[in-house]
Amino acid sequence: MIEALPQCQMAYLMQVSASTQNSRIDPKVVFAMVHGDAVRSDLQNVVVSFGQSLELHATVEAFLARLPVADIVVVDITTPAGKKCLSRIPMSADHRPVIVLASPEQRAEALEAQRMGAFAVAPTPATEAELTFHIGHALTTLAERFDPRKLGYQERLVRIGNDFNLVTPVALSMVETTLPPGDPRKTTVALGLVEIITNAIEHGNLGISYDEKRESLKGSVFYNLASDRASRSPWKDRVVRILATVDPEAGVVRYEIEDQGNGFDWRNLPDPTDPTNIDARHGRGILMASHAFSKMTYNDKGNAVTLELALDVSQMEEE
Repeated sequence: MIEALPQCQMAYLMQVSASTQNSRIDPKVVFAMVHGDAVRSDLQNVVVSFGQSLELHATVEAFLARLPVADIVVVDITTPAGKKCLSRIPMSADHRPVIVLASPEQRAEALEAQRMGAFAVAPTPATEAELTFHIGHALTTLAERFDPRKLGYQERLVRIGNDFNLVTPVALSMVETTLPPGDPRKTTVALGLVEIITNAIEHGNLGISYDEKRESLKGSVFYNLASDRASRSPWKDRVVRILATVDPEAGVVRYEIEDQGNGFDWRNLPDPTDPTNIDARHGRGILMASHAFSKMTYNDKGNAVTLELALDVSQMEEE
């Protein structure tokens, strides 16, 4: 049973259980492929002063072989080896901070490194002060980056009234607190949640039928219709319940969206790909959401849906 809340009010509940092993703070590993004894010495001093671990590599092969365990990377692209290393770092995929050292003459290469996703570009030879700034900034960024997999099992419950202005912020917040940094599915999942939550308000809580929405859209009065119902009984006191569950052990993220409407026949949805529906301005939300998740299940009544996807991208790709 969903508790009624005042219109536009949002309730928030988060339950987290984390093992001691997962909650401890480990030192970060800084990988470096840099040129010159002075820079190596300064980098060593900086990393040690932050209480972190440094690995200096002399060959591309050794650097790349150990790259998966690196938290921060420093690469000097004034050398062929540094350039080769940079070209092999999947910056857009793993969002690991990569600090690039480049000479003033390498403006074009420095700009290309930034386009690829480099965390920072510093002139070489880099001073100890510059290294301190960039390493410190990278460490701060890593500390602020939330990875739900490290917290253990979680549940987060949000209840919202029939306020369309809350839909996108809530969907984005749910995604940021359930999927790990760098997950390429974040945008698609957020859009899917927006569609489902919007449907829960429109067709569920406000009881706007498919035909009513179609006709009101033709007359450009849909939002007038929605606003009017949201202000009157019995619709005004209804809320949408959104429960997000992160289960790292099972490798699954679940989003459960439930409204207080009468439900619908989800077994006989209009086909948005049918030629007669091509010009329709609605009816595509559920289809879009179905492509964002690996599993989509409705209850018998049709007022609650469970959406699932794999927590780890690597696991999803292997299946």
